[in-house]
Amino acid sequence: MFAKLLIFSFLIVPVYMAALLMDKRDDLECDAIPKDILEEVLGASFNPRYMSIDPPVETGVTNNGRKRASSYDMDFYVDDNHYEELINDAAWVVTNHVKIEESKRHISHRFKRSTRSRAMIPKQLKEWECESMIVWKDLGTDYFPQFLRTVECTQKKCWYGMYNCSPRSFTVKILRRKTNVCVLAERGMIIGYKGIPRDLREMWVWEERAVNFCCDCTAN
Repeated sequence: MFAKLLIFSFLIVPVYMAALLMDKRDDLECDAIPKDILEEVLGASFNPRYMSIDPPVETGVTNNGRKRASSYDMDFYVDDNHYEELINDAAWVVTNHVKIEESKRHISHRFKRSTRSRAMIPKQLKEWECESMIVWKDLGTDYFPQFLRTVECTQKKCWYGMYNCSPRSFTVKILRRKTNVCVLAERGMIIGYKGIPRDLREMWVWEERAVNFCCDCTAN
């Protein structure tokens, strides 16, 4: 538990540690934070329905004939009565939600519905409805996870051209790397599973991002 508190404090960097921050110069290199540590810090904020750490791939069949797990296996939308116990372990001992989701998809493919999203299935639109599609957005390597799944409006006007199609959103929390800042690790600080020397590390901060879930026909 002590190690995990140090992970959190290292990446969020409270005010009293501000003196440990250093502006990054052209000749200054920050050591990278390992991927498994970023996964731990991300914790329960990771939701595979809307996030992917690796480039998303469509479901396919491997050489041995088995279905390959992919980021498309989970539906973007769920029914209003959806519930699922994610793991039997006590919540406070679960540190890496990314690994849990990966193991679930490899063990059992419970999501057997078509990988085509509801928003991408052709339908007869009414004049007050807006056509949309679900896409994976690449945020770049300074974000963790790098890929967000979101809805894009594929038409601009509705209701006989008098109203606009506008996306509606919810938010998710992800990590963003500050490219112009390094963090000087304190002596003896434990990050993840190993101690590190007193050196410079990348600085990652929390960021709230919008994820569109539909397109509405609105007057504004």
